Amino acid sequence: MTKSPLQKRYGIRTPQSLKSPTSTTQEQSYGVKVENDVVVIPFQSKQGQTAFAPQWNYFIAELMMPDIDINSLKDFLLSKEDEVKSIKGLPVNDCGTGLGDDSTTARFLYYNVFDWDHPEIDKLKTGVKEFHRMYYTNILSTDSVPTIRARCWMNIMRKGDRVTKHLHGYEESAYLSGHFTVASNNTKTIYLNPYEHATEREILLRVSNGEPPSNGNLYGAENVPGKLTIFPNYVPHMTTEHEFDEPRITLAFELTPFEDLAGRYKDGKSIKMEGETDLPVL
Repeated sequence: MTKSPLQKRYGIRTPQSLKSPTSTTQEQSYGVKVENDVVVIPFQSKQGQTAFAPQWNYFIAELMMPDIDINSLKDFLLSKEDEVKSIKGLPVNDCGTGLGDDSTTARFLYYNVFDWDHPEIDKLKTGVKEFHRMYYTNILSTDSVPTIRARCWMNIMRKGDRVTKHLHGYEESAYLSGHFTVASNNTKTIYLNPYEHATEREILLRVSNGEPPSNGNLYGAENVPGKLTIFPNYVPHMTTEHEFDEPRITLAFELTPFEDLAGRYKDGKSIKMEGETDLPVL
């Protein structure tokens, strides 16, 4: 098979070069299993009809982690909510999620879930490291994997909450983001191609009507407890509304091959905001 320009330059496997899907569920019917039940959802634009038509080619990956005790982890995270929200006197920012300044999300710089001592978090850290290896080696067709650092925070949503459209980075130092679903009831995370500028209302309607990911524009992923997801920083994403009394809990994280998440350096030293936590090596 002749390699595409993307494959020649970056070693990226396009959907045509991946193995045939083995999943039979509706949600994963467009996904491709590549290694150890990792499902890759390819986002690839159609061939442009003009020299200036937008093009994109990237991958979202999902993996179920049945060995993690979801109930134990949920109880532990809820026990930490007040502690996190008690962080005061530092600039907070919900980063466009719409969850507000009083959320655990808005304090993401000042704590790191991966630093907390809990057996299920230890399992998750190990799982994220291995999942990153599988994603990196399968997408880039290489055995050489960089050392990564990570920041992880918790999103705790109550009835009526919804994460609005946002992304985690588009600078030259952008890398990978992800999340792990701890508790959710009938919600979806919607991933969009970076050129999609429909209103959120329109996007929610399209997902409700069952628009498939095969058009390369959006993917409405079910938030199943135990599901781990990785995607490029620059992929916009949002959620459907949480409509139940029990809290919806996810752990979001950002991975980086740098000592600092944004690759910010001065005189050879990493620059951090006041109160910002260090990034542990996974």
